[in-house]
Amino acid sequence: MRISRLQQRITVQRRSSTLDAYGQEINSWTNIGTVWAEVKPMRGTEKMRANAMVVESQLTHQVTVRFSELFLPSIEADAWRILFGTRVFNITSSMNVDEEDKLIIFDCTEGSLDGQ
Repeated sequence: MRISRLQQRITVQRRSSTLDAYGQEINSWTNIGTVWAEVKPMRGTEKMRANAMVVESQLTHQVTVRFSELFLPSIEADAWRILFGTRVFNITSSMNVDEEDKLIIFDCTEGSLDGQ
């Protein structure tokens, strides 16, 4: 892949938690880094929930970024998310392409899982 294809700006975030004044844990998100990326839609699926007459849809994307130490260890990436404008992508997996430390591909689903 040519680096010139990385033309979209994204922010990768990691889940973090703090305590409020009452000692209750509050989940929030902390920026890991803002980088140039290529965001590609891969597929969309729709399915009917059993006896609920509700259609669930899921749109998946592949987000490619330059390799960076910021995104290691990749085993933790499934607890991260990507902000792309007003859209939220939940990372399901990540891969160091060909183990060459040049590009990282994040597989994602669109939509916030925690309402934040």
